[in-house]
Amino acid sequence: MIDETTVFDSPVVERLVSHWDTLRKDRMAPKRAEVDPLDLFEFLPNISMIKVIDEGSDFEFSLLGTGLAKLYGLVTRKIVSQVDCAPETKDALLDALKLCVESKKPVHGLWDKARTLKLVEVNLEVALVPISEDGKLISRVLGYHAVLD
Repeated sequence: MIDETTVFDSPVVERLVSHWDTLRKDRMAPKRAEVDPLDLFEFLPNISMIKVIDEGSDFEFSLLGTGLAKLYGLVTRKIVSQVDCAPETKDALLDALKLCVESKKPVHGLWDKARTLKLVEVNLEVALVPISEDGKLISRVLGYHAVLD
């Protein structure tokens, strides 16, 4: 989870989380309408908007940056549990999404040697931040994956 002790490896991930924190103000999470893709321009290639299905039993990609599509071979409107990518990468994503929804808090992770669509190993820094329409349940998750050197 992300809190005041979190150390980010990528300044881009830190900026995204800071932007999310500004949007949410004193609430648990911002609403979807408050998350404007034009304000996220620098993040767009590696960003995803993920719809929560059945309170977190599964998830659907509703927006997917070209960098993530290339990295994982993902497409919009794809159910996360049905994504055809390296099993450990899919499992890590599902676990992180479920943690974000259950905790109602941002999630941060370093994924060493995650495998891409072409089975190339890359090191990633991942941040997932919740979005809530009603202030009680998480309806979407905004995700960012940064490839680390």
